[in-house]
Amino acid sequence: MTPRIDEIPKRELFNKAVEVLSSQIYSYPFKIDARQKPSDFSRKGKLGFENTILIALNFCSKTMQIEIDHFYELIGEPEYAVTKAAYFDARTKLKYETFSILLDSMIEIAAGDHPSLKTYGGYRIFALDGSILTLPDTWSLRGVFGVAGGLNGVASARLSTLTDVLNSGIIMDVRLTKYSAGERESALNHYTRLDSLGIGDKSLVLHDRGYISEQMIRDLKSKNIHYIFRVPKGWNKAVDKLDVNTDAIMEIKVNGAMLTERIVKFELDNGETETLLVDPALPAEIFTFEKLKEIYFLRWGIEINYNVLKNELQVENFTGTSSLFIKQDVYATAILLNFVAFTKLESDEIIEMRTAQKKNKHPQKTNENLLIGYMKDKLILALLAGSLEERAYYIESIIRSAARYPIPVRTGRSCPRVTKHRAKHPNNRKRAI
Repeated sequence: MTPRIDEIPKRELFNKAVEVLSSQIYSYPFKIDARQKPSDFSRKGKLGFENTILIALNFCSKTMQIEIDHFYELIGEPEYAVTKAAYFDARTKLKYETFSILLDSMIEIAAGDHPSLKTYGGYRIFALDGSILTLPDTWSLRGVFGVAGGLNGVASARLSTLTDVLNSGIIMDVRLTKYSAGERESALNHYTRLDSLGIGDKSLVLHDRGYISEQMIRDLKSKNIHYIFRVPKGWNKAVDKLDVNTDAIMEIKVNGAMLTERIVKFELDNGETETLLVDPALPAEIFTFEKLKEIYFLRWGIEINYNVLKNELQVENFTGTSSLFIKQDVYATAILLNFVAFTKLESDEIIEMRTAQKKNKHPQKTNENLLIGYMKDKLILALLAGSLEERAYYIESIIRSAARYPIPVRTGRSCPRVTKHRAKHPNNRKRAI
């Protein structure tokens, strides 16, 4: 018999994240570290330090005056609503590290040994990749971040993330850099962060073609972080000559240095050949030839994460045009994405238990777009909660709402990419916020 929802064991990630971030936001030492000057937020005004942060974490997508008025109505103080100018002035008093520190707290929670976090053979599986953010096209932002597209281009920055592809896309590290910065430089910083979290030796990082190099491999080995690289044709002649269905540990020469690596080569359904360079330290009895083919394609999870970040959380819908606001918004959005991921882990479990006895054609999962809509306001109320019971009520409300309307997981679909005109507001991509 399927257990009642009340009998599902409570997971700790979401509740712990709310508890830790709420405690930090209302901590005086954090306030000292987060403000630009000692005189900032020294007096208790209508807005204040805490509300300035909370407004930024309420999935803002409308004009800021509407969002500000809505926030004060939400907390029951509509008469204290401030102007957009006053809010922007308060935001300039916050360092961007205000949000990166809060994100780091969530990452440290996610790096812990929680029963709700999935592994493969005891290994956490991460993917890293970069994306270009289009910024407000001001001369100031062009100077700080650079320009994409040459003379007729626009101000742009490069975003790189390290994502847990087994656990709803939890972001484990974020790097926001100049457009001209190399993706490999950001990747090396991701490795350092993973190493500092103390989980490198039980981590497997998936890389796309552009990342492979002797330097990257040696850095990963020095930190005992496991890896899989997608190998581009022409990178190594000896590897190119290997037959399809090769699975062998061999010595290869790269930039004059000899590396001992496991090479796996297989044919895709479309007839193309895929080549992977695999850390030979990974146990071959766990990471078999067939399993490696499946595991590498988990890397697609980071592409899905960027879709959520850009289209559903609207990270490029910046609240201001200064470099400070750009950085604040990026880290604030990463915090929200992790809250979405933590919630999805729990709502997916409820969905799985509800559908276990049903004969659905496809497995079911949480609709992330709806989840984001349910989290607006309720996440803030959970962070503001004055008791454990009140906090638990809002958290449970979010999770149950997210589990109510699942969507099917259609696996194994593959079709050629077709470039065509797309509607600006497609019917199947309505935003929830």
